[in-house]
Amino acid sequence: MKWPLLLLLGSTGVIIVALCIFALLIRNRYQHHHRVDPSVPTEAPMSWLADPREPARLHRRLSRVGTATSRVVEDHQPRVRRLRRVEPSPVQAAAVALRAQAVALDRQVNRLAVLTPRARRSELASVSRSVAEVETACTRLVALSSEVLAPRGLALDDPTLLDVTGQVERLAQAHQELLALDDAAGLVRPDDPTVAER
Repeated sequence: MKWPLLLLLGSTGVIIVALCIFALLIRNRYQHHHRVDPSVPTEAPMSWLADPREPARLHRRLSRVGTATSRVVEDHQPRVRRLRRVEPSPVQAAAVALRAQAVALDRQVNRLAVLTPRARRSELASVSRSVAEVETACTRLVALSSEVLAPRGLALDDPTLLDVTGQVERLAQAHQELLALDDAAGLVRPDDPTVAER
């Protein structure tokens, strides 16, 4: 009778531990997604993931800016590890600065959230304008990053390509004219079969 009871308790303990680990992993994932900068803890409560009030909406917008700028930073990391420290590219430096500004705005939103709605209304309007500016800058930065990373191809109407094509055509035409002059002067081509017969 003791062995089945011990087996039941042991399996229940294993299931509880597995569920706790799973819950901690989910919580860690949400916290990582909830932060503006993954390396900087935020004071925003987890309830702001779905809260419809203005401070929570501003925090979620800043969180999306942080996610986008983090991707830009990762995209512009050098692929090869080097022994010495490499200076960040201008796009990467701009992404880091924009993410730092978003973190500062998120701190301001968290401080304003503890005030009464009437006391924070004018300040939140100002922060909301700043958040909109950061979002616009982030959109431009992501577009610029995509342009920098996209491989450039030859356009069919590229002027340099058309110029080279024109040069080849002019060269072929000049060669035909030289051959016509040689024929008119009575010069024989070395590959002419009539020369071999003579």
